[in-house]
Amino acid sequence: MDDQRKRIIIAEIENWRRNNLLPEHYCIFLLNLYTEGDRPPTPAAVGKGGEKGTGSGSAAAGGTKTTRPYVSGSGHPVSGKMILAWLLGACLIAGTILLAFHFNRFTPLMQIAIFACFALAFYILAVVFRRSATPLPHLLLGLSSLVLIFGGVYILNQWEGPLPLLLAYLAVVCLLWCASAFLFGYEYLLYCGLIGLSLVYGVATLERVGAEYAWWRAELYWVPIAGLMTGLGFLLHGRQPKWAGVLAVCGMIIWFGAEIQSLYIPQARQDVIQLLLFVKVFASSVLFFMTRSYWFQWLRL
Repeated sequence: MDDQRKRIIIAEIENWRRNNLLPEHYCIFLLNLYTEGDRPPTPAAVGKGGEKGTGSGSAAAGGTKTTRPYVSGSGHPVSGKMILAWLLGACLIAGTILLAFHFNRFTPLMQIAIFACFALAFYILAVVFRRSATPLPHLLLGLSSLVLIFGGVYILNQWEGPLPLLLAYLAVVCLLWCASAFLFGYEYLLYCGLIGLSLVYGVATLERVGAEYAWWRAELYWVPIAGLMTGLGFLLHGRQPKWAGVLAVCGMIIWFGAEIQSLYIPQARQDVIQLLLFVKVFASSVLFFMTRSYWFQWLRL
């Protein structure tokens, strides 16, 4: 490639980067590729790293040329993790397409191994990139969760597994979300885990509550749990406000669990359910209005 054409391409990439036509790390990668790493830092990088610029100037004055990779304005070079992530992502996509055409030909144990490998690979990559400011770890966690849920449900349906086994599997997935919330520091994972466990609990106790249904018996299955979670949230708000807020909000959602579950019980009277919902909403509104100065800030509402 002649120098004139290379300069035109480099100028065009610089224009893409300035106008945000492509993500910055793409532009950095292309600039490193076309300049072979021999490109001076941008003015923003020079302004932030005056000592490095002085060192480079001294080396140039001494006749020694230091080859440096092109860096972004924040001073971070293209990392090997980024390149590894793209390569692994391409391999996973290609492997997924290939396996989709032949998946039904595999034995059940091989299918389980495939689902497990994909879920584990996505999860490990999410752990590797958990400190990244990009949406990549969230995307990887989402893919891992989808593989765990749909893959597990698919395998259990193939084996005609009973409902308790399916609920136990989903409960394990929800517990994994709760544990991952503390590992990654993402609040939505704890929300998903606790609400998922509540749904599993509701389905598991539906038949027992409906066997000898009474509105007060249904409340006994849910109100103590809601009170415990909300109380823990208020007790922990001084030390762990982020997690305390999740516990308190999930406790308030579970507070209405008995009424939601009763909607799927034929013996439950609709007028009683509506009355209980009205009473709970009114009581909750009065309680939180009276204590708004206590929970308004740490609950982030």
